[in-house]
Amino acid sequence: MNVIFGATGVVGGAVLDELHQRRLPVRAVSRIRTPHIQAMEHVRVDLSTGEGLAASLEGAHSVFLMTGDMVDQVGAEVRVIEAARHAGVRRLVKLSILGAESEAFFLARVHRAIEREVERSGLSFTMLRPGGFMQNFITYYGHSLRTEGVLRMPWRDEKESPIDARDIARVAAACLSSERFAGRSLDLFGPQALSYPEMVHTLARVSGRTLTYESVSDAAYREAVLPYSVSPAHVDGLIDMFRFHREGRAPSPHASVLEVTGTPPRSFEAFAKEHATFWRGS
Repeated sequence: MNVIFGATGVVGGAVLDELHQRRLPVRAVSRIRTPHIQAMEHVRVDLSTGEGLAASLEGAHSVFLMTGDMVDQVGAEVRVIEAARHAGVRRLVKLSILGAESEAFFLARVHRAIEREVERSGLSFTMLRPGGFMQNFITYYGHSLRTEGVLRMPWRDEKESPIDARDIARVAAACLSSERFAGRSLDLFGPQALSYPEMVHTLARVSGRTLTYESVSDAAYREAVLPYSVSPAHVDGLIDMFRFHREGRAPSPHASVLEVTGTPPRSFEAFAKEHATFWRGS
């Protein structure tokens, strides 16, 4: 049994899909929402308290560990690690963050603290450290692009290599199913380094809409997103992470997705064309 935490999130849902397509036994774990694949086993767990956690891990062989934004993400994920060890789980794949090893920004420190607990647990493990998701242009940036035709971010022309969440899922499925990548931390990238102006230009071209990009200050970004965030510390953590990337301190891209799966990751162009209708209407 493969137990997927965060099964209703962007990455967790993609992992669920991937394992379902491979006809592997899957148990979806979430706190409130029900996974979109109705035919599979689903358990509700509140990671802030641990309620339901033991039942979710009964008979589990492998665990995919991720949580959504939480005030105490370290405490929540450590609960899963400890419960997995007591339940006799053999393998754990943790979704971490690019640059976690640096501990140079708030979210890196959060994930690295959890990684250390995984390393001390005695479980076979793999850490997945992706950069920005292509799906962010739907889940986080989609509203302003659809309603205002503009994306405002505290970036200028600096580039990153966004990755499709489904490619993260393909890597996760391979790591959940094999010991080949046990003990490794895998930085995950898309195939091309792009700036935010370039990505918005691509969305405009494939959707046929006028979409623009505006570079804003850290302070302006903080003011805009603070009302929708888990905490001020989380917003400040995002801004620190952006600064980390803007300063060119993130790991250099390499072909981990190809190494693990045998096929290259999806391009941003392909992602944009697939979802072009999303950005056409308000």
